[in-house]
Amino acid sequence: MSTYPLRKNTAAITILAMISALGVVSRMFLRFTIVPGLLELTPGFLFSELGGVVGGAFGGILVGAIVGISGALGGGEFPILPLIGNIALGLGTGIAVHIERDRTRRSYAAIAILGGGLIGGFLPTLGISLWLFYPLEAAIFSAVLDGAQAVLWAIVALVVERIAIRPVAGPYLYQNLHAGNQPLEETSE
Repeated sequence: MSTYPLRKNTAAITILAMISALGVVSRMFLRFTIVPGLLELTPGFLFSELGGVVGGAFGGILVGAIVGISGALGGGEFPILPLIGNIALGLGTGIAVHIERDRTRRSYAAIAILGGGLIGGFLPTLGISLWLFYPLEAAIFSAVLDGAQAVLWAIVALVVERIAIRPVAGPYLYQNLHAGNQPLEETSE
């Protein structure tokens, strides 16, 4: 059996597609400008990070790319920032399951939150801000705000996955959902 959290099945594809669709709608219509042309606060972060929590690095990159394209097309900030930022958000939370396979451990949650905040929020905003020749103070301020927002939405993504997604679709998504870290055994009946 594969050791990755995302199986190739219709349930996983459907759930990631629904997360992507909700992310596109959220990213397009719910945004609040903080630094004009550079930084917006949006609950669209949640969906990119939720894609990573549910689907690992691949699912996070996939959902992040879809949500990021909608953010780039929606305007309001430099187009490459929402594209790269949302992909990085999904990757940041998605790598957690590849480092700590047991989703019930606090170390898993800590890695997902730290990855979302640092890899998904802080670093892309800082890098792109500096690339656009913003003053260092403005770049760091924007990056800290984006990182804090990413931490907040990573926490929400973990809660949504645990309360709403895992009870309903967990057996279809995760091969090691039951019995801790042991894979489900098949019977020959």
